[in-house]
Amino acid sequence: MTVPTLLQIRTDAALDKEENGLPRVELAPDFREFRDAGSVAEMVRRTQEVLADPTFPTARAWRDGGGKAVGCFPVYTPQELVHALGLLPVALQGGGENLEISRADASLGSFLCSISKSTLEMALTGLLDPFDAFVFPYICDVSRNLDGIFSRILPDRPSHMLHLPQNFASESTVRFLVAEYRSLLKKLEKVAGRSLRAADLAASLALFGEQRLLAGQLAALKRERPWDVSLVESYLLLRLGGLLPREVHVPLLRRALDELRGRNQKAKDAVRVVLVGPFCEQPTLELLQLIEDVGCYVVGEELQMLHRWYPRVEPGGDPLESLAAAYVRAPVDIGVRSTPTTKAAAILARVREGDAQGVIFLTAKFCEPALEDVVLYRRALEAKGIPYLHLEFEEKSTTYEQARLQLETFVESILFD
Repeated sequence: MTVPTLLQIRTDAALDKEENGLPRVELAPDFREFRDAGSVAEMVRRTQEVLADPTFPTARAWRDGGGKAVGCFPVYTPQELVHALGLLPVALQGGGENLEISRADASLGSFLCSISKSTLEMALTGLLDPFDAFVFPYICDVSRNLDGIFSRILPDRPSHMLHLPQNFASESTVRFLVAEYRSLLKKLEKVAGRSLRAADLAASLALFGEQRLLAGQLAALKRERPWDVSLVESYLLLRLGGLLPREVHVPLLRRALDELRGRNQKAKDAVRVVLVGPFCEQPTLELLQLIEDVGCYVVGEELQMLHRWYPRVEPGGDPLESLAAAYVRAPVDIGVRSTPTTKAAAILARVREGDAQGVIFLTAKFCEPALEDVVLYRRALEAKGIPYLHLEFEEKSTTYEQARLQLETFVESILFD
């Protein structure tokens, strides 16, 4: 990826230089660069600049303002609990394309996903210094092992393994998840230096509910009028939501939606597809752009799942129980979570919702949960005669000639069938 011209807010000459060969972006502690962003183009550009810097500019800016930050590994963390304690929840989604892996390979096996290696590399090289604690949801064996490794190499910063339920039919599931939340809170309260207050949690639930509502509206707009919202635009607007304080992201997303709804671009002869698989490790922007460049409209995807677990948290007596119930009752069915529905029903429902003509499986290399689901999904699609294409990717993918050829063949086979 070509690194964009970097955003420079401070004028100190030392800050204008790259640190350890890495692009470095400085943001103001009040995030005025995003509070004042007046257009989608400006929001997208600044998000690209932040993502090009693996030193976590938003977390550093938050700390400059006197705050503490918590790194949250994909896919699901109850970030409302982090926020309610005055901490900044930040999505840890890999090191991206500018990070070279030099030390993590010695600690992890060869046949592991890129996101696990780049996350460990950042911990070993000090790039995660802006964080005061880490949460690793138990989504696979790799995430479980990362929690154990972090506890050893960063012993001064709490690391927590969050166990999530898989049996959603049991009457004890909500109680189990509430107990897991309380275990997480014990560590977070020590980091924050205070106990959780009910009023703060209620405010956080409301704020995150508004963010999910807006994220849902963006997804609906992308599904209904995909020619007016590019995949890269919608992706970056959501990716930003895991990096900024939610008080900054919510009004920004509202402004973006106002502009996007006002567009009236001409639709092209493209294939409507559902994108399945990238719920944890993130594909490069070039690959996302390529999918639309070859003639696909993405009308459903699994990118940035942290914003779409449940539409809202129903109010109740115990806010922790309400939060747990929202997760348990959510209909989300992806590779790291099973619901009472079958995998066949889940994939066919996504195709119907998006009025899709095909499915693209975009899975990270060595991601066992995603690859196992592909087998089940393919059987359902084949039974209904729905075309599909399977592509694998890594964080540092640089060439896409083969992917382009496969995508073009896939599109032509649907358009001229």
